[in-house]
Amino acid sequence: MNSRFLFKKRKSYKKIIFFIICLLILLAFFYFFILSNKKDFIIIPENTNVFYIIPKDRGGEKVLNLDKKSLNSISNDTTVQNLEKYNNLLFSIQFFTDIDVTNVNKFLKKLTHSNEAIYSIDDFYILAFTSEIGTEYFLLYKNFTTRLEATTYCTKFLPKMDNCLIVDTTKF
Repeated sequence: MNSRFLFKKRKSYKKIIFFIICLLILLAFFYFFILSNKKDFIIIPENTNVFYIIPKDRGGEKVLNLDKKSLNSISNDTTVQNLEKYNNLLFSIQFFTDIDVTNVNKFLKKLTHSNEAIYSIDDFYILAFTSEIGTEYFLLYKNFTTRLEATTYCTKFLPKMDNCLIVDTTKF
């Protein structure tokens, strides 16, 4: 038979508890006095020196037309005899734009002379917008007094158009 001790002597945990308390006090001391110190460890001075210098004479080839806002060299000498100036035109729906007026006329003929022509040629206007880049020709449809009126017409009667662009023709 095996013999058992009825009264077993407990181990003493006093040394372990004392060691843990000392370790916690040491960690608390280390945290409060060393890690939480608000001093800056690294100070980077402000750089007041010149980073780069652009010389007056850069050398190389001189660039012409520095005062121009665009680099396009299209001349504004092209004049179109057939375009009229519409004074009573306010807001209109943009169908097509191009830098060549013949392409705009071809698109207009394709719209109005097809078998299923639902557009009248009298409802279209061709306007030229001249800028520094060049001349852009707009094919515009109908005349409206307000932008809202043009937008409602576009959503009701022109469902085939993906984006209905309303043009304020007083800016031309």
